[in-house]
Amino acid sequence: MPQVVRTTNDVIVNALYLIGELGVGETPDSFMLTTGLELINELLDKFSSDSIYIPFLTTIDFTMVVGQDTYSISDIVPANIDQDRVVDLSFANYFVPANGSPGGGVPISFPFTASTVTNLLTLSSTADFPTNTPVTLSTSSSLPQPLIVGTTYWTINVSPTQIYLASTSQNSLLGNFIDLITPGLGTNIITTFDFPIQPVNASLVYPLRIINKATYWNVVRQTNLLARPGFIFLDKQAQQSFITLYPVPDQPYACKIQVKCMINELTNMETLGELPPNYYGFLKYALARKFMAYYPSGNWPDANEAEYEDYYNTFKNCNETDLTIRPSVTLTAPEPFYWPNILSY
Repeated sequence: MPQVVRTTNDVIVNALYLIGELGVGETPDSFMLTTGLELINELLDKFSSDSIYIPFLTTIDFTMVVGQDTYSISDIVPANIDQDRVVDLSFANYFVPANGSPGGGVPISFPFTASTVTNLLTLSSTADFPTNTPVTLSTSSSLPQPLIVGTTYWTINVSPTQIYLASTSQNSLLGNFIDLITPGLGTNIITTFDFPIQPVNASLVYPLRIINKATYWNVVRQTNLLARPGFIFLDKQAQQSFITLYPVPDQPYACKIQVKCMINELTNMETLGELPPNYYGFLKYALARKFMAYYPSGNWPDANEAEYEDYYNTFKNCNETDLTIRPSVTLTAPEPFYWPNILSY
């Protein structure tokens, strides 16, 4: 049987039916519709503050940033990923070229000049070169000494157009840069690699194990470990959600996560086909209850209040449920982040 598609106006009309302000066949006036929509959005904000989220299922594509483990998700405040806040993770996968080499990625290259006074490299933009990005160098003549063609260095981002280079990833994170002896000759090029959101070549799909916050924080793990990520967890906040990867990505892998996002705001006549039926019922009873402040003569019997409380407590109590913990894994690998396990992942 096909699902009945509801709209925000259906929620408003049914809520008015519940309190007896509309009879069968009657239509709401403009005040009822305008006020009802305003109250629905007030309820969504209130539910959010009470850690009750109205979710819908969607897929988010993004590209990991080398050296960045945590990504914010929001359409309310500036965030790394502009998307409705996430309330649950269904699965997470990232893509690696079949040969496992950055050569399968898309090269990002810029000419640069170097200064022996400041030790800075200057290029037209450092947007693709955040701190701890692995890079290689090439030249039409000679690189600034002691830099070597084809050797991997790591960046230290200083400004939108300037970076330092470090000899190792650890030195990059500590801010220890390479002293330049000569400025170099000819055209010098700096290159990193990016992966397309949808890989066009053969690639390996790696799953990320979804864990909860307690699993992440209550085990031994190595900090600042750059490798292929193996774990992901979600941290929900009032205005944005955060996903954290472990280990820290060592390459800009293309990632796809299927999530339940939070409905932040509804508009007039908006289709609620993505809304689970039980949440529709919750909204209907919550809105009817809210309408009672505008219509004191309305009818709100104890049975309606009991139905509302049942909805409310059901969603409130299931908020932090983690559906992805596997007891066999938890019992046999109590320290999944200990570095030998990561290296063999």
